[in-house]
Amino acid sequence: MLMIVNYKAKSSHLMGGQITATYLSTDTNGVHYLVELTAYRDTIGIQMVPTADFEIHKLDTSGNWNFVFTHTVSYATTSGGLMPSVNVYGVEVYLFQDTLTFTDTNGYFSISYEQCCRNAAIVNMSNPGSESMKLTTFVTIDNQNSAPTFLTPPVAYLPSDTTWQYNPLPFDPDGDSLAWRIDTPFSSNGVVSGYQFLSDSSYSNTTGIFSLDSITGSLTWNAKISGNFVASFIIEEFRAGQKIGEMRRDMQFIVVNDTTNYIPQISNMQSVPTNSGGYPYVILTVGQNYQLHLIGNDANPNDVLSMNAYGEAFNFNLSPPTFTYSLTGNGNEIQGEFSWTPDASHVRSTPYITVFRTSDNVFNHDETIQFEVASMTS
Repeated sequence: MLMIVNYKAKSSHLMGGQITATYLSTDTNGVHYLVELTAYRDTIGIQMVPTADFEIHKLDTSGNWNFVFTHTVSYATTSGGLMPSVNVYGVEVYLFQDTLTFTDTNGYFSISYEQCCRNAAIVNMSNPGSESMKLTTFVTIDNQNSAPTFLTPPVAYLPSDTTWQYNPLPFDPDGDSLAWRIDTPFSSNGVVSGYQFLSDSSYSNTTGIFSLDSITGSLTWNAKISGNFVASFIIEEFRAGQKIGEMRRDMQFIVVNDTTNYIPQISNMQSVPTNSGGYPYVILTVGQNYQLHLIGNDANPNDVLSMNAYGEAFNFNLSPPTFTYSLTGNGNEIQGEFSWTPDASHVRSTPYITVFRTSDNVFNHDETIQFEVASMTS
């Protein structure tokens, strides 16, 4: 009976999550958005509560947040499966999604989800087992606007004393300007108590202080100690200099002292051109095919490798790039092949940030390349 009561009251061992808000349509009933909550849970904890409550507030002209409505949704029938590429730690992924209709068709709104409790094993919080996880996404309901989001799925597992890269890949579907940063996680009472940033010398070696690159969005970390750690990533959306949206992703990193399983790498990144800032940067020409071959390696000969690519350009309806990978025949080495013949509609001065992720089904490593599409010259 006690277990049933706890099941209804809270879902212990929450590890992280995010809320996305994507514009769908407008009609006489209001403005319709697809709202999706993705939540991650440690399988050792209490079972996940099968419903999520989205709480909607609106900002008034005096700077006050006023309650609008609450919407309850059950998790999708495909939810509750183990997190992809993690076969050494029990991480479940749950998806709660539904269409929300805003009858007030103009203004700045917040969409929040809150549940207790966080994973008690988290090191960089003073009392994580008593802290709820609160996620909020902000969106301007105007002119078919969607909130910003991240394009790459989270990762959970990394070794200590190893320089490691992960890129959540900030993105806005409307092409608005973005800024991103690391933030303090939130709970029902505001910021969580006793939170310590992972850039602290207690958690980061000097060879790789926990930091998020302001140009590419790539995270670099050389973890000093093993344990469970949480960080929050914020994307802010701006249009004509005015902030019109924000999205938060909470992530739990599981750092292990593993000296026998090595992180997979892309071994030929030095072959990719760089710009004046030293970032991998490729300029493509409209109508001309470009191919990039990336070699994935792992020092563990029995590991099975994979490589995936993420980025805005893969979602184009017209002439999107393609990416595949295959074994080279040299042990477990793989070759990823990126191919793109950009169209004139892809021309812009802002590069397309693309992430190439190599995985051995335990550890992941991201490399980020920027592709600029230029007009054909005579």
